[in-house]
Amino acid sequence: SGVAHGTAGRTEDRAAMSEEAELSDYVRVKRRNTTIFLYVVMSDTARDVRAKISAVNKVPATDMRLFLDKNGDIPLDEKKSLADQKVENDQELFMVFRKEGSDEWEAMQVNMATGDAA
Repeated sequence: SGVAHGTAGRTEDRAAMSEEAELSDYVRVKRRNTTIFLYVVMSDTARDVRAKISAVNKVPATDMRLFLDKNGDIPLDEKKSLADQKVENDQELFMVFRKEGSDEWEAMQVNMATGDAA
């Protein structure tokens, strides 16, 4: 593969390994009728994931919250990595936005596809 053992300290090698890792895992971030398929590294934190989502949907990262469950009871911990929170490849995460001009958050609303358990 182009990455030689013993040279992991070199910037290009780290970048190559990072790129390969980024292309291997993803999460599905759901909000209302939208699902974002997002490549992640399992060392990413909630802040990293929100920044990646912000790059896609142009909503400021500070105006979103991520949850591990569709009821909004288990927030993604800001300080822990995805791996530390037992997030797996292809896992669903759930997102809400801050209400515009407010400190309040919208209610969790995820429209499940037909056939999904309610």
